[in-house]
Amino acid sequence: MSQQTLNPPTSKLSGTMSETTNSTWASDTDYDEFGYTPVSPWGPVALVLGIASLTAFTGIFGIGLAAIGVVVGIAAVVRIHSSAEVVKGKGFALGGALLSVACLGLGSYQQVHLFQNECPPGYQRVNFPNEISKREFVYYNGVRRIHPEVAPLIGTQVYLKGYMWQTRMTDGLKEFVFLKDNGECCFGGEPKPYDMMVVKMADGLTTKALPNTLVAVAGVLNANVNAGEGEPVYTVEARLVERAPTMF
Repeated sequence: MSQQTLNPPTSKLSGTMSETTNSTWASDTDYDEFGYTPVSPWGPVALVLGIASLTAFTGIFGIGLAAIGVVVGIAAVVRIHSSAEVVKGKGFALGGALLSVACLGLGSYQQVHLFQNECPPGYQRVNFPNEISKREFVYYNGVRRIHPEVAPLIGTQVYLKGYMWQTRMTDGLKEFVFLKDNGECCFGGEPKPYDMMVVKMADGLTTKALPNTLVAVAGVLNANVNAGEGEPVYTVEARLVERAPTMF
């Protein structure tokens, strides 16, 4: 037998299979099963707070939520950045932080703008709880009198905020009881005479009921110090009753 018969030539197919096998083993060797980088929970949390910060355009609660979003967002960016790429999610955290900052700034500006322009021209803004209710009444020789600091407001056009109390109608109200806060509205109890007013709509105007929300009233403030038990001392002849544009 010849040498050629003992040592048959290697076919092209055999060489291909050998190369494929070697390539497969090399690929398996290069694979790193521990190469996965987890997402830090701080990133999604910061992003969710950023989206929730859009409520800053609806009131003071949303502004507070946006402020929390700013703090959490910045903390998330710093924490993920300092992790030396052990975790990812910095993009989520940065996006949430920027969104919270934008909502906080723009929402605050909007609320300030509304506050500055909500009081109608010719009316004086008066804080019902602090400038009227807290000063209560004074008594001289057993006779009830309006507090000296409240007396100058009687007969003037004022802009007040408070809450409607025990309205039985939903629309067409010609008058209603107006309270300094929602303590009696929501939790029962009998308000003190200096914690309440009766709002009477002027010139045949009417208003709809606005329960469980802060209400703004613009009108002329009057007082009857001789009012008997259960009669209102303060009354307001109102020309404007609306849901308060701001909560402060």
